[in-house]
Amino acid sequence: MTNPTSTRSNGSKMLRRYGPFGLVIVVVAVIALVTVVFSGGDDDEASDGAEVKSKEELIRSGPMTPEKAELLGKTTVDFGPNCDLETGRIKVPTVYAPPCVEPFTGKNGGTTSQGVTEDTIKIVAYQADPAKDPLLSSQINAAGADTSPESAIATGQGYVDYYNEYFETYGRDVEVEFFTGSGAFNDEEAAKADAIAIAEKKPFAVLNGPAQVSRVFADELAARGILCVGRCALAIPEAFTKERAPYLWAIGPSPEEASRLAAEMIGNYAPPGPAQFAGDPELRGKDRVYGAIHFETRDGAQKEAFGTFKNELKKNGVDVTVDVPYDGDEFLAKAQENARTAITKLKEGGATTVIFYGDPITPGPMTKEATAQEFFPEWILGPSVLADTSVFARSFDQDQWKNGFGISLIGGRGEQELQDSYRIYQWFHGTPPPNNTYGVIAPDYGILFRGIHLAGPKLTPETFRDGLFRFPPTGGEVMNPSISYGNHGIWPYTDLWGTDDAALVWWDPTAVGESEIGQSGNGLYRYANNGARYKLGEWPKTAEEAGLHDDAASVTIYTEIPPEAAAPDYPSPAG
Repeated sequence: MTNPTSTRSNGSKMLRRYGPFGLVIVVVAVIALVTVVFSGGDDDEASDGAEVKSKEELIRSGPMTPEKAELLGKTTVDFGPNCDLETGRIKVPTVYAPPCVEPFTGKNGGTTSQGVTEDTIKIVAYQADPAKDPLLSSQINAAGADTSPESAIATGQGYVDYYNEYFETYGRDVEVEFFTGSGAFNDEEAAKADAIAIAEKKPFAVLNGPAQVSRVFADELAARGILCVGRCALAIPEAFTKERAPYLWAIGPSPEEASRLAAEMIGNYAPPGPAQFAGDPELRGKDRVYGAIHFETRDGAQKEAFGTFKNELKKNGVDVTVDVPYDGDEFLAKAQENARTAITKLKEGGATTVIFYGDPITPGPMTKEATAQEFFPEWILGPSVLADTSVFARSFDQDQWKNGFGISLIGGRGEQELQDSYRIYQWFHGTPPPNNTYGVIAPDYGILFRGIHLAGPKLTPETFRDGLFRFPPTGGEVMNPSISYGNHGIWPYTDLWGTDDAALVWWDPTAVGESEIGQSGNGLYRYANNGARYKLGEWPKTAEEAGLHDDAASVTIYTEIPPEAAAPDYPSPAG
């Protein structure tokens, strides 16, 4: 190794309140699981808004799996040639392979839900039009990401072909129709119109959506009884999701879960005391004064959201005293103006420690302005979208960003051919994914097909939910985030969100290697303790125990998959 009856809320202002940073998800394929981390309300009693079955009831009511066979005392169930009897999971080379199910025969119930017939399951996949966002598209292209709708569609269809072949769909084929969005990433009226237009096609589920206004888009779909899966449910908080259960299914943790993970990490490794990671020796000799740079809209729509994060920090002994919002309505156009205002306020407020909460582009001008003002504090990467990727961090001021640490919700980096979404596509087709944003595209399909696979033949939104709840907690190793839905003892409530853990990282400007989209260069994140991942309550208590800034015990990019993170290997159908 080198080192997911309508209860829609009061208009677009509320819908914009939670996590408008989702727009940047379209920019790069840097992860197998894309996660959004911005807080909504302060609600500690999350549930799915409906009566939840016990684990035994879920297993008994579902398709025949090895776990159900054991529960019923059946020892002669034939799970077919696609089942690995040693693992109890289907024979595909990913740790996220679902449990085997008994091969389906007989009648599947025909039209069990909208978009479902005896032979097909209709899905619509939203595809953004880069021509609608020329400024954002230029940023994307500069990062090296493929913005071609054609190659993105081909990649999505390639994953559908793989899943249809290996996952149980109970006599049906999943058919996907690609829909090109009519507006920009932040156009609420276009998002609403697109959702209505898609709903008129009567699909069972929708994948992806307009990034910054996903709440508007998801709200319209849920009101019409259509599942909104993966990036379609981007940046949506717990309360909003619960009110619309069981229709919204996100990839990553809920915004609140991510804030809890980040706050515990910060409280453990940057508690009150000397600012030991600051770049300025004079600041290192001072006790920490915490500042925060965070995304905000001109009407204050993020005030409640950021308040939740601040409350979580306070629970962990960290009080933010220098609060610096920046203009999120025009964060690209006003980057330099935002930076001058923010750094001046932090410096004048005596901040030694700056927590960043926002998009992956803003740290560039912020850190460069800090250098221009000769201000070298500790930098702590808190809840963010993709600021924990080298493709963006290389654009930050390197002498600034090395002074601190951060949270990373994505799995430990591996060379491209070791990445889960890449390997699956290559294994099935014999060729690489056509679009280099495969790591963003693939997870939506993974959630969809795992839910269908474990739902049983009577496919409805409720049985899809139960299917996801039946999927056992999986991952948690260095390259594989822990993923689960339902009640598995990880969170003290019914969990409707995916990723459950995170890693500790810091920036090494001298490390050399490829970015997440294959561009060679200087600067990589180091994963502490060789990429160890932690759930809430599991973070090591001190920076030393966590391996912070211990290069020898860190990893930048894995050149081979560690044994504990490896999936079984099976012969490729591509030959």
